[in-house]
Amino acid sequence: MTCRWLWILVLAASSVQAQSALVGKKLISRGDSIDRVRDAGGKPDRLDRIDGDGETPPMQIWTYQRRDRTVTLWVVEDRIVQVSDKASSTP
Repeated sequence: MTCRWLWILVLAASSVQAQSALVGKKLISRGDSIDRVRDAGGKPDRLDRIDGDGETPPMQIWTYQRRDRTVTLWVVEDRIVQVSDKASSTP
């Protein structure tokens, strides 16, 4: 799947995903800076990078795995563009 299609899927999913999530002791929302996220939760437990192309900017996917939650943040140009906050599954 090309980066362009992935970006389109992320934007399309925005209407069904959370708009904010608790990271550390701060509420992180779409539009927040990565500096705010780092201040709240430190380094992510997982960091995935997706290269951009001529039509789309590069994207990062930051994942914070907590005891009972998984918070995933999509980052474009140092700003949060999407937030997902889901209950973690336990085996």
